[in-house]
Amino acid sequence: MPILRSDDAPDYDVNGIRIKGVSAPKHGATEITVAVVEFEPGQAIAPHTHDHEEVVHVLSGCLRFLLDGEETVLEPGDTAIVIAGSTHSPSGGEPDGARIVSVMPVGTVRIEPDGRRSTPRWGE
Repeated sequence: MPILRSDDAPDYDVNGIRIKGVSAPKHGATEITVAVVEFEPGQAIAPHTHDHEEVVHVLSGCLRFLLDGEETVLEPGDTAIVIAGSTHSPSGGEPDGARIVSVMPVGTVRIEPDGRRSTPRWGE
C-alpha cells in the first residue's frame, strides 16, 4: 500500500494557484488522481473541459464555479460533479479564496476551447 506523506507530495504553481498532487500513477495510484487546490480570492482556472468526469469538493472558503455558462457558489462541504465535456472554470471567492479537492480518473485529459489537449502534471 503506497503512502504519500504531505511533505513529500509535489506542489505545482499554475498562474499563482497552488496545487498539491496527492494521488497519481507516479505515487502508486492506478485509477484515481487527487489534487488539493488553493485559490486566493479572484484567482481562476480558465474555462476548459475534460474527457472524463471530475468531482470537486470544497474544504474551506468559498468557490465560485462557472459550469456551462451558469455560475454557482460552493461553500465548505459542497460537492460539484462535473460531467465529461462540461465547460467549467473554478475561482476563489471573497473574502478568503477556497481550498478544494479535485478527483478525476487517471489519464483524464484537459481540453482547451481551441482544442488543445493535455494531461495535468499532477495527474501523471
